Amino acid sequence: MAMKIILDECLKCGACVMVCPRECISEETDDGGDVVYIVDESKCTECEDEGGPQCREECPVPECIVKAE
Repeated sequence: MAMKIILDECLKCGACVMVCPRECISEETDDGGDVVYIVDESKCTECEDEGGPQCREECPVPECIVKAE
């Protein structure tokens, strides 16, 4: 499984990018020119070897980063 970022909840602080051990979160620009953060679900392992999703632990908004369905 993988994690995903709920864009409407995201503060765009970038904290998740800095703590991702597999570098699967990237900063992109949406069609409106706003910065968004996207998880590459093909690389994300939910930090199985690190004790759980590091991005979710670092995120200041608890409901922002969730398991992808």
